[in-house]
Amino acid sequence: MLDRVIKETLEKVVPPANVARIYYKGKSDTFITFQLVLGARSIFYDDVCEGKEYIYRADIYSKTDYTALIEKTVAELEALECYEITIDPEDFENATGYYHVPITFKIMEEL
Repeated sequence: MLDRVIKETLEKVVPPANVARIYYKGKSDTFITFQLVLGARSIFYDDVCEGKEYIYRADIYSKTDYTALIEKTVAELEALECYEITIDPEDFENATGYYHVPITFKIMEEL
C-alpha cells in the first residue's frame, strides 16, 4: 500500500509515466525512481506491534536544472507526513548525461 501512496505523491512532481519503482524504462529527460530501503516494526503497546517504520529513497534524474524538482519533492513528501527527509549527495552521470539526486525519507504505517 505504501508503494502506491509514495508513487502517487511523486507523480505530483513529474508526470505519472516518469515515476517508477526501482527501474525506469522510459526515455524522458526527467524522471524519478523510488525504492524501499528498510522496514521495521517500531511501535509497540503491551508487546503488540501497532506500527511499522519504513525508509524509502527517491532518486531524481534530470538532464536540466533539478533544483525546483528537489524543492517540490520535499514539499510533497512533507505533505504526506514523511519525516527525516535527507537530500543525499548529488552526482552527474557522464555515461547517461543525467544529474542524479537521491532523497531519503521515513514514513510510518500504523497497523
